[in-house]
Amino acid sequence: MNQIKRGRPKGFDQQDALEKAMLLFWQNGYVATSISDLTQALGITAPSLYCAFGDKASLFNQCIEYYLTNEACPILSIVKQAKTAKVAIELLMYESAKKLIQPGKPAGCMLITATMNGSKQIEDVQLSVQEKRKSYQEILLQRMKKGIEDGDVAPDAPINAIVDFYITVIDGFTIQACDGIELERLNQVIFNAMQAWPILNTNLQQQ
Repeated sequence: MNQIKRGRPKGFDQQDALEKAMLLFWQNGYVATSISDLTQALGITAPSLYCAFGDKASLFNQCIEYYLTNEACPILSIVKQAKTAKVAIELLMYESAKKLIQPGKPAGCMLITATMNGSKQIEDVQLSVQEKRKSYQEILLQRMKKGIEDGDVAPDAPINAIVDFYITVIDGFTIQACDGIELERLNQVIFNAMQAWPILNTNLQQQ
């Protein structure tokens, strides 16, 4: 009797498989994406999938990393290149809006949509994604602190509240994107949100 081969299939391209799995999770969410869906999309058997990526949660986490590297807004390069904290946040919002409404790609941010309908059964997966989102907030908070050092953010500005405000606006883009909003309308939201900067950064205005 011939033994069933359980390794990776011949010619298996792990990066291509990760992209396909990522798109599936991004489109349908973690809970709604089954192992059968994944094996069909990747063109491999379940044993081959487990051999290459581990279990479903492990594959999902690898897809999140792939998404952050290849699809998400490049927040680190934006905050490093922006001359001021205000410019960093403004550029981040405009770039995020473009990333969330891409032709041929699922709408919205995978870090939000993929675990939106989760439950206690996927708590570990949700916590992992939440940590990724928190890291984005921390990057912006550090940029705000640099803004204080550089003098473009008021010394006593409520930087945590400012970051919370703009992160909330950006997160809201995902709901709008999933509802089919046009980029032009999101850009108008960004313009309006940036009008709040002088109000949020009040102490700088009072000097």
